[in-house]
Amino acid sequence: MVHPRVFARRLLWAAALSLSSHASWACGPYSVGLYEFGALLYRAGSDELRGIDKDLIDVLARRSGCVLQTRVESRLRIWQQLGNGTLDITVSGIPTPEREQFALFLPYLSTRNHALIGRSLAASAGSPAQFLADPSLRVAAVRGFKYGPRIDGWLAQLRAQGRVDEVADFPTAFKVLMAGRVAMVFAHPMVIEPWRKQMLSEHVLLNWAPEDTVVAGLVLSRSRVSAADQSLLRRHLENMLSDGEFDQILRQHLGPDMARQVRYEAGRSSRQP
Repeated sequence: MVHPRVFARRLLWAAALSLSSHASWACGPYSVGLYEFGALLYRAGSDELRGIDKDLIDVLARRSGCVLQTRVESRLRIWQQLGNGTLDITVSGIPTPEREQFALFLPYLSTRNHALIGRSLAASAGSPAQFLADPSLRVAAVRGFKYGPRIDGWLAQLRAQGRVDEVADFPTAFKVLMAGRVAMVFAHPMVIEPWRKQMLSEHVLLNWAPEDTVVAGLVLSRSRVSAADQSLLRRHLENMLSDGEFDQILRQHLGPDMARQVRYEAGRSSRQP
């Protein structure tokens, strides 16, 4: 018969082993690359980071128990790091065949880019063909960003003419537009929300590619995020979409009308670049 003290020690040892094993199965820590892009992520007056994507990651971490460590990077560096296996997760990513080789995409937003152009130019350069025909006009584009099939094809023509200023992020694109160094940038309507009054006082949004609806999602490295954690994060993201918590995030940053426009719904007709 086992002595009670020996039995108690064995129970404690078994419990400690169980806890240790469970800790080894914990989700993460995973590195998450965020990027500044209007209402998705922006800096408030105190330089505090706010936005849809930040809130999304905070809620996912709370719901799933995953340790998600965020850092702000340029969009180009984020895709480079995901591709070479030095980053685990990013947000608001648009799938391409190349990217799907190394990453899994879990959708949560549906939107399209618009041309943001000066009001004084809207009459003479208010269409892609008119803009292309004027060699004096330039556009700013974010490195590593996919705008949609039609817009990307149009930008390729401008790049061939040396008329595209490549910038690291949208705040920089906005700055060069407001400084008059370029005539136009592409932006999702939700992206300009933090600066709507300032931007639309002198600029207009034109829907040049209505067929270029894109679906953006949470991006998980196939090599660095385990299959079990991929399933865990997928389940909690889908629960956020179905139970209304993500809708609350959208309404907080965009208002009710635009929140309805950009909310992802499975089966909605869309084209992905």
